[in-house]
Amino acid sequence: MVYCIDRMTSDYAEQHPLDVDGFIESVYQEFAGSEFEESREALRNIWTAVLSVTSPCGDASFYPNNNGARRAAAMKVWHKAGDYWRRGLRIGDTLPDRVPMCKITRLYDGGWIALFPKDMHLLSEPSTKQEVVTTEARNEEITPEPEPLPEPKQEPKQLDLFACSEKSKPKRKKKHHHAQVRRQQQPQAVATTVAVAAAVDSNTWLKTAGYLAAASVALLVIWQTGLIIPLGLIGLATSGFLK
Repeated sequence: MVYCIDRMTSDYAEQHPLDVDGFIESVYQEFAGSEFEESREALRNIWTAVLSVTSPCGDASFYPNNNGARRAAAMKVWHKAGDYWRRGLRIGDTLPDRVPMCKITRLYDGGWIALFPKDMHLLSEPSTKQEVVTTEARNEEITPEPEPLPEPKQEPKQLDLFACSEKSKPKRKKKHHHAQVRRQQQPQAVATTVAVAAAVDSNTWLKTAGYLAAASVALLVIWQTGLIIPLGLIGLATSGFLK
C-alpha cells in the first residue's frame, strides 16, 4: 500500500480524485445518532468555507470548537479540509485522493506539483526552458528583416610612394631601348672589325705578293744580264716597285 507520493502533480489528482461527497457521507454515517451528529449540509459548509479562505493565516472563525463547543463530526471535516488548504489547494481544484506530503507549486500551464525542499531545484529547469522557448518563438515572429547596409564611402587615397616609383619605370624601358640599340649596333661593329681585319690581311697579302714579284723580277734580270747589274740596283728597283 502506498502511503505517500513523492513529487505529486495535478495529473495524479486528475487520475485519482478525492470523492468529496463520499467523504462527507462517511463522516455523517460515522456520527449519525450520536451527540456529535451533524447534518450533511453543515458538514459540506465547513468543507467549502475552509478551502475558500484566501488569507495566508487562515480564518479562526471557522474553527468548530469555538466557545467551548464540542463538534466531533465537524472537526473531522475541518481537519481534512485544512490539510489540503495548508498544501496550497483551494476550492475549485481537483483534489487528489490523498493529501500531498509537501506544499504545491503552481505551474505555468495551470497545473501544480508538490516537491520536497531537496527537489525544489527541479522547478527552475522546466520553467526556464519554457521561458526561453517562448522568447525565441516571439523573437522569430517580431524580428524584422535586416535592412541592407549602406555602401561604404570611398575615402580619398593617400599618395603612395611606391606608386611614384612605378611611374619611373618608363626610364627603365628607355635604358632597355638603349641596350637594344647597342645590341643592334654590335653586329655592325663586328662587321666593320671583320672588314678592317680583311683589309689588313689584304695589304699583308699584297706586300707579300709584291716581295715575291720583286724577287722574281730580280732573278729575271740576273738571269738576262748574267749578273752584270750590281746587286744595289736590285735593291733600289725592289724598293721602288714596292712604293
